[in-house]
Amino acid sequence: MADIQLRFNKDVLTLSTTLRSFFAEHDFDIASELDYVVLCEPELLEEEYRLESVIHTPVFVAPTNAITATRLAHERFEGRAVDLAGAAYAQAAAFKPQHIIAAVSPTELPLDESSQVSLKQNKTQYQTAVEALALQPYDGLYFTNFSNGYDAQCALMGARAVYDGPLFISFDVTAQGFLLSGSHALSDAVALADEYGADVIGISSGERLEVLLELVALVRNATDKPLLVEVQTGLHERNLLSLPEDNPYYAPETLVDVALSLQQAGVQFMRAGGYAVPAYTAVLNATVDGLDVISDQ
Repeated sequence: MADIQLRFNKDVLTLSTTLRSFFAEHDFDIASELDYVVLCEPELLEEEYRLESVIHTPVFVAPTNAITATRLAHERFEGRAVDLAGAAYAQAAAFKPQHIIAAVSPTELPLDESSQVSLKQNKTQYQTAVEALALQPYDGLYFTNFSNGYDAQCALMGARAVYDGPLFISFDVTAQGFLLSGSHALSDAVALADEYGADVIGISSGERLEVLLELVALVRNATDKPLLVEVQTGLHERNLLSLPEDNPYYAPETLVDVALSLQQAGVQFMRAGGYAVPAYTAVLNATVDGLDVISDQ
C-alpha cells in the first residue's frame, strides 16, 4: 500500500463506516464484544469490508479500538494485543483497499490529570498497544472517540515513544467548542495534539452543518495539519413530514452538502459515524471522488 503521508493536503479521502449499526444488526455489543468479533467471528467483518470495497472506500479503519490492556481484559482477551493487531490487519488487507489505518479508543481507565502515576499508567497502556500495532504494516494509527485532552496527550506520548508513522486523532466535541469531558476548549486540545505529534487532527460531531463548519474553523485556526471530520449520524429515517431537529443526518443523501461544504472548508479526511451504514459512506465517496483539498483557508 502507498504511503498515506504522500497524500496529505492533496486529495480528499474517506474512511470506512463506523461499526455501531453493523454490530447492532448482528446482535453484538460493540462496547464489549469488538475484540471477540475480530478474533472469533471474522466472517462478519468480511461482510462489512465487502460492502466498503464495492463502494470504493479508499481508507479502511481496522477495528482495533479496544486494543489497550484494560479493554482487552474487559473483553477477556488479556495479552492478545499482538493477535488482535494481526487479525484485524489481515482481514482488512484481504480486500486490498488503498490504505489501512488502525483505530485506538480511550483506555477507559480513570484518569487523574494531577497524578503522575495516573498519567503514566494511561501512557503505558497506549504505548503497549501501539507496540503491537506497529508489528503490522498499517498506514497509520487513528486515535478516535477522545473526549479528554489529558487522555489524548497520554495516547500521543505513548505512541510517539515507539512509533514514527502517521497519527490521526479526533475529538468528541460540543456545539460550543469544548471537548465532551470539559477538560479543554477545542482549540487548546488541537494545539496540544499538534504539539505531541498528531499528523491529522479533527473532530467527531453530529451537530448541524453550520455548527460543524464553525468547529472546523476552530481546528483550522489552531493547526496547519490535515483536517478530519467524523460526522455522527442518527438513526436512518424515511418518509419524514418535516426535518428532525435532533437528527440532521437522517438519511445518506444528507451528506452530499456536508461533504462539499467540508471540502470547501479545507477538510481532507471524512468519515460517516454514529449510526451510519455503508450507504452513507457511498454518498461521501461519490461526492468527494476526484476532489482536492482546499488549503488556502
